[in-house]
This record gives sequence, C-alpha cells and structure tokens, in this order.
Amino acid sequence: MSYVALYRKYRPDNFDSVIGQKVTIEILKNSIINNKISHAYLFNGPRGTGKTSVAKIFAKAVNCLDNKNGNACGMCELCKKIQKNDIDIIEIDAASNNGVEEIREIRSKVKLLPSVAKYKVYIIDEVHMLSTGAFNALLKTLEEPPSHVIFILCTTEIQKIPLTILSRCQHFEFKKINSEEMFDSLKKISKLENRNISDNVISLIVKLSDGGCRDAINLLDQVLSLSVDNINEKEIYDIQGILPEEDIMEFLNTMSNNDMISGLNYINSFVETGKNLSIIVDQLLVLLRNISISKNVNNYFSKDDQEKYNSFNFTLENVKELTKLLIELKNQMNKSVNQKNLFEIFYIYMCDVVVNKSNDNYDKIKNDNLEVSNDKKIKDESSDKTKKVDYNDENSINIDSLKKIRINNVLATANKEELKKINSSYERINDFISNKVYNNVATLLLDGKVIVASSQYLLFVFEDKSLIRLFLTNLEKIEKFLKELYNNEYKVMCVDSNEWIKIKNEFILNKKNNIIYKVCSESEFIGNKKISKFEHTTSDIFGEDIEIVN
Repeated sequence: MSYVALYRKYRPDNFDSVIGQKVTIEILKNSIINNKISHAYLFNGPRGTGKTSVAKIFAKAVNCLDNKNGNACGMCELCKKIQKNDIDIIEIDAASNNGVEEIREIRSKVKLLPSVAKYKVYIIDEVHMLSTGAFNALLKTLEEPPSHVIFILCTTEIQKIPLTILSRCQHFEFKKINSEEMFDSLKKISKLENRNISDNVISLIVKLSDGGCRDAINLLDQVLSLSVDNINEKEIYDIQGILPEEDIMEFLNTMSNNDMISGLNYINSFVETGKNLSIIVDQLLVLLRNISISKNVNNYFSKDDQEKYNSFNFTLENVKELTKLLIELKNQMNKSVNQKNLFEIFYIYMCDVVVNKSNDNYDKIKNDNLEVSNDKKIKDESSDKTKKVDYNDENSINIDSLKKIRINNVLATANKEELKKINSSYERINDFISNKVYNNVATLLLDGKVIVASSQYLLFVFEDKSLIRLFLTNLEKIEKFLKELYNNEYKVMCVDSNEWIKIKNEFILNKKNNIIYKVCSESEFIGNKKISKFEHTTSDIFGEDIEIVN
C-alpha cells in the first residue's frame, strides 16, 4: 500500500476529534441535533485549522439517519452508502474552477435530487478565488436554493468575499489552534507512529507552525522520516531552512556593533548552508518587534527574554528605520535573482542606519565598504579638469552640495525629447535583472522613474525614501549601467516624491519671477542667479504645463 501523509492519515472523522474549534463545533452539532440546518455556511480562518475537515464531517453528519450527539453514526443505511460512494458530497476547488461556466454548471445540477443521501452538499474550497462573474452566478442559487441542497464555502481571505454572499451564509470563524492542544495532538500522533519525540522538539514544531495544525503535522511527518532516534531542535531548524533565535540575535548584534565583516560572513554562511534568506528577513522583523516591545512595555515578556531583548543598544528610531529597510528588502527579494547580493547591500545600509542613529540626519555618505569610493572623480564642466572628491573631507564637496548642483543643472539643460527617449526604452532595464553585474541597480531603478532629463543629466524620483540612500551609495555603478543601457554618459541624482513636488513648485514660481537656472560647475557650487530672462518653460522640461501642487 502506498504511503499516506500523516495529515491525511490523522484527519478528524467526527466532530469530537476536531481540535481548537470548540464553539464552532458545538453550534454545528446542535444545529444537527435540533434539525435546524441552514442552506449555506461560510467557514473562514487561517490555513490548516480544520475548515475543509469540518465541512466533510458536517456533510456526513447532516445525512445520517441516527446521529449520535450530532456525529454521524457510521452504521445506518445512509452512512454506509456515503462511505462507499459519496457522490452527493461534491468538493470543488475554486482556485482551479473559478469561472462563470463552472458555477452555471452547479446551478443546473442543484435542481436534481440527491442520489442516495438526504442532502446534496457542495463544499467550495478557496471560494475567494471565484471571479466576480462567478460570484454573481452563485448569488441567485444561494438566495433561493432547493431544500435538498447545502453549500459550505471555505476561505482564508474573508475580505475578498462580496457582502452579498456573506449576508446569505451562516459565518463561522476558525481560530488558530492553541499551543497546548497542538502539543497534545502531535504527542499522540508520534506515539501512534511508535516514535519517541522529545517535548522540546514538539514544542518547537508547535511554535513554527503558528497555529496551523496541518503545517504542524506535515513538519512532524518530515521529522519522523529522519532515521536518527534522538532528534534535536537543530534538525528542525535545518528542515525549515531557518535560524535559531540565538543565531538571529548574533547576526543582529553585528549591526549593533557595526561589525560588517562578521555580518557579511554570516550572510555567506546562510547561503552556503541553504538557509532561506527571505525567511531570515521575517525572523529579523519578529526580533525587532520583540525589541521594540521590550523597550516600551514592561512585563510583556519573561524576565529572561526582557533582558535578552534589552541588551541591544537600538533606539526606537533605529528600530523604525531598520524595519522599513527589512520590509523593502523583502519586497526587492521577490524581484531579484541574486538575493545574496541584495541582502549584503541592505545589510551595509542597515549598519549605517544604526551608526548614524537617524536616517533623516544623514549629511555625508561614508565610504567604508560602500560602492562610492574616495577616488570618485567629478568632472569640472567649465575647464574639463577633474577633481578628486572625498566625502569625509569637510572642505570637499559633500553629497548635499552635489545633489543641489545636479538638480540645478538638469533643470537648466532639460529637454523633453530626451525625457521621451529615456522613458520609451526604460523597460529594457528588465533585461538586466538576471545580469550578475547590474542586477542590483537594475532592480533599484525599476522602483523609480526619470522625471527630468537632458543630454548630460537624469533626475530620478522614488516613492520610497529608503531607496534614496541606496541610490546615492551606488551613483558610480548606476552611471556605468546607464551608459551600458543608453550608450550615453549621464550624471544622475534622485529625490523622493515629496521633494520633487517642492522642486517643481519652486521651478514654476521662478518662471513667474523671470529667474533662470544656469549650469554650475560641480567642483564649486555657486547657486542659482537671478537673470532677467527665463530660458526654459515648464513644457520644455516636463512635456506639459504644470500647476503648482500644494
């Protein structure tokens, strides 16, 4: 006989064997006992909490001729017929049968009487996947169903169910399984499988399953497949591709101590040992959440955990900025083919946030381990000479001055035809997503857009402020990439969307006051000068007339 997965083998077959849904089970049993059967039910809750299992149990119990305290007896004529052939209990996966035609087929068949049972029961799983047309087709049937038909709709995303459907169903909320019940259930299964699993291992499985019984049993199934007798917690972490909390804390400590070498070595080890970097980001977010709570709420964690989380010297501002970065990293990972490189870039950025305490007061780009080096050269446009730029030298040009110069110069030389040319081929950046050299900057640029362009300058705008500093730390690499992409040398700068509104408004006001923008040397910022003539109109730069945005 072929192997049966444990979650199928130990799936509950009556109401009494369902764990974690006491109130829901009691109501359903009483409705059967008192013969108060509704025509439509909606089961909502996280995955693996028993929605489909309870639907099947209910479908059998409601057809039983001699139910025992709400449960199917298993001995009556109908119970035996349903066990042999459950033709009147129809399961439909809405994820793969979500069109109007499938629902119309159901509507045509509901009029037919059950073959053997009292009720014909339709169990529609993942019902939120139905199209709008399919929901509309289902609505009429739910409104006036035949007396011999029961619908049970199951979903993990209640917010996607139209209110017109919700109002026609009895709604039951399935909760995550609590830890004690889950522990007892896993302990019982391991004994039935003749395996002795330690309480620590089972507790870890319960913790990692996050209230999902099916996930917990599946993980236990993997653990029982190990040939060793003394299974330990490390093997559970290895199976899941995640890190113990102690290792996550050590990794986060490298940021706290600005120990970039150790942190980058950690990332290398994560990749070499097959860890899931996306899950590690999730673990870091959970740890930051715990640190934030421990620093602001007393007696929420145990004394030992409180001391452990308070050992980090992060300010609340640090935690906020690191959380933003990790969320952005998570989003970028979904698009990147080289998650390791992306993780490393964001790691350096996160170290910098901790060292500088606040992301908003960042004036100069530190060049330790970053791609902007002290040997970066900026061409003097007035004399074709070059000048070495040191961002740590107060007498040298800093990033704020460079930003002002380049914004000034792109506005002074802007050309809407150049902007059209750039944007018409901007999607070519997608071709470099899998490029080992440029995949990181390509991914970054896809989150922004060119808002002003000239033959020498490009100004980018980003909605997410966290990407601005990532852009600034990679100016040279971005410029090399754009030369590869457009076969032209551009100097680049970026702003966030709020900055851009201010710049645009200032430009429009300057136009009204006959102030023009004059190209400035990057080696000596001389600022804007008032001149009686205005050389560029808003149409020249933006391609259309613009109103001031308040």
